[in-house]
Amino acid sequence: MARPNKIGVEYFPFDVDFFNDEKIGAISGEFGIKGELACIKLLCAIYRQGYFILWSEMLQMKLIKELPGVSATLLNEIVSRLIRWNFFDKDLFDKSGILTSKGIQRRYFEITKRREKNSVDLPYLLVSVNNNPVSAYRNTISDDINVCNNSQSKAKESKVNKKEKLSKDSKKKGGDVQLGIEIEAKKAEQANKLAAAKAATKKRKEEFYKSLIPYVERYGPEMIRSFFDYWSEMTKSETKMKFELNETWEVAKRLATWNRNNLKDEQKRINSDNGNNRSNKGCIATRTNSKDARTSLEHLGNLCDAILQQPSPDET
Repeated sequence: MARPNKIGVEYFPFDVDFFNDEKIGAISGEFGIKGELACIKLLCAIYRQGYFILWSEMLQMKLIKELPGVSATLLNEIVSRLIRWNFFDKDLFDKSGILTSKGIQRRYFEITKRREKNSVDLPYLLVSVNNNPVSAYRNTISDDINVCNNSQSKAKESKVNKKEKLSKDSKKKGGDVQLGIEIEAKKAEQANKLAAAKAATKKRKEEFYKSLIPYVERYGPEMIRSFFDYWSEMTKSETKMKFELNETWEVAKRLATWNRNNLKDEQKRINSDNGNNRSNKGCIATRTNSKDARTSLEHLGNLCDAILQQPSPDET
């Protein structure tokens, strides 16, 4: 039984400037590392099958499994952008749902140039196969013999080495991209959790405020507002309020304690003001007494001067 012709390839050339291509750059700018890895996965799927692939629901589910953090919606958006920017041929996709391009087909037929093929059996072609200058399957027998005799061993060895190198490079690149996607997915997950925690804290803050409303009539709005502002202060992560850090908490008892402390502070302030008033009065009295003493001394001095100025009895 004849062995069936192989269609797909085991490896394909991966340009070192792949990520510098403006189309990949645009994908990376919009979708980040997830978009880059999706492009590589799509190319691998295409070359594994040949030079084109049908964009089916089954293929989408398979790729989603291989792309953590990428949803079906996001994957379809990436493919739509690739088609819009002519990474894949738009006409073939619109007509038949096929993902391929001239560049993909040229590279495929370059890799498989020694395989027997017939363009009649090759659908969705965008390039010429029979007149392709890189095709060699129509060479004469003598040319094939010369090629086999002169360079078969070297070509085989070179092909094996190149294949191994490409495989290692692809695995390393794929591993780095995969690691990057996992890191981004973890960051996104943590950000979502933090946002959810902040939203829950905001809701609890509103509930805490409502729990104080029944006490406004008893303690007054000013005290309730100061009490709320103090105990609703957020932690640095904005996931808890100050009152939630206490092991025990009863609103009624806390309000009563807050009110007593306010009354004590107010009494201290009044006492302090009274003490200051008494001190001021004492200072005024002291200043008055000093003034009276100076006046008395001055009067006494004047009296002494008047007595001394009077003539003695002998003089009269």
